[in-house]
Amino acid sequence: MVPNPSELDDTPSVLKLPKLPPTDIRGPKRAAVMGTLGNVLSFFREPIGTMLSLQQRFGNLVAIADRDPAMLVAFGGEHNRAVLSDTRLFHHWSEIPIPVPPDSAPMRLGQSLISTNGETHRRNRRLMMPAFAKGRIERYLPDIVDVTEQALARIEPGATVDLAAAMVELSMHVALRCLFGVEPEPGTPHVGVLAGRYTKALLSPGAIMFPYSLPGTPYRRFLQTASELEDSLRALVARRRHHPGGADVLSALIDAHDDEDGSLTDGELVGQAALLFIAGHETTAFTLSWTLFLLSQHPRVMQELGEEIEATLRGAPPTADQLGSMPRLDAVIKESQRLFPATPFMFFRRATAPFELGGHELPEGASVILSPLISHRLPEVFPEPKRFRPERWEGRQPTLYEYLPFGAGPRMCIGAGFASQTLRVVLPMLLSRIRPSLVSGAKVSRKVAGVTMGPRYGLPMRIMAPGDALPAPEAVPGDVHELVELG
Repeated sequence: MVPNPSELDDTPSVLKLPKLPPTDIRGPKRAAVMGTLGNVLSFFREPIGTMLSLQQRFGNLVAIADRDPAMLVAFGGEHNRAVLSDTRLFHHWSEIPIPVPPDSAPMRLGQSLISTNGETHRRNRRLMMPAFAKGRIERYLPDIVDVTEQALARIEPGATVDLAAAMVELSMHVALRCLFGVEPEPGTPHVGVLAGRYTKALLSPGAIMFPYSLPGTPYRRFLQTASELEDSLRALVARRRHHPGGADVLSALIDAHDDEDGSLTDGELVGQAALLFIAGHETTAFTLSWTLFLLSQHPRVMQELGEEIEATLRGAPPTADQLGSMPRLDAVIKESQRLFPATPFMFFRRATAPFELGGHELPEGASVILSPLISHRLPEVFPEPKRFRPERWEGRQPTLYEYLPFGAGPRMCIGAGFASQTLRVVLPMLLSRIRPSLVSGAKVSRKVAGVTMGPRYGLPMRIMAPGDALPAPEAVPGDVHELVELG
């Protein structure tokens, strides 16, 4: 069916790339049909495999299409530092992947820290920082404990559970409680469900390739989901304004004010809340999932970690003071985030002026993609990079730009402290009660959605009690072996 021009949205495609003078940076040949754009689309169809191959073939600075600086991929601490430390030169490329009408729900939802630059970004970040200060974060700890207790009550020893799905549900409930001060309502599409639908719709190939609001199209569903999510978030903002003084993050953002920056408008609150929820709960869920998978494949490490947890907590939930007193726990989480950073690559940074990177002169308009996943696998920084070795963190401290699970520099993830606390509360509580064992024959592979990476087929685990003898790990089918050496 040919769409009627009156029904089409007059919006330019964000996938158009600037035409720039060639560079001497090598990369794979340009796609025969679409040129550099074809290479970019191929990259996003399989970013992990593509980055692994590009780094192996071309080194730590690669053009996605040979000699075209429109899109580059850079790996390693020095490149990360050059790009992430200079927010004036490198702006975050803020366009969403689907062209949208002006003043529409997805346009408004996209107005967040991740999509702004310059003084707007600095002003919003200053207003938001108090909600994530150490003292404020510790106030969220009882809620994290309570939600985790509820999740554990639904997991019984002897059962077989998809722990990846269970971690997504747990993290979603933590986010709803701590970010918004609400509980999920059974039978209703609460903000967590809507956010999941929105993220999926935002990355729909059908919506990207055919961005026309016609009945029954993925694009129409995308716009409708965005409107529902925006309405749900606006209702939460209105509720918090009507009942001020809550202990949740949204209440703190509503209260945020200073003479220089003013306060966040309702529209800004909606955009920031959408970002915090979508970015926050999935990354935490995936980190927990990959950590439990790695422990299931390394029963000795899991046993040693369990002993440390028992000796420290004695069966009780952790307190704020105890979170820093379990070095084995800290090492396990750091090593898991090294091997499986929930955000394996960072979205484009576009240069606002000519610049130099790795000895190459590059033009204004060039864009750079960075990758914690690849930077975490450089053997000169992390020997035996594909091995799960928590002991490597004993007395070792790579630079902030060599190890960056939450990013680095002035735009480092504002919720890093909250996420770290959640991981260090939830994981010991889980391991105080259960030991996960991967079901025989379960296929474990990666799946990238947007810029996050989780298990494609879930993680079916047999739930065992802490005192049970753990079976020896079996060979694991799936492409997880591209990222970690097991056995």
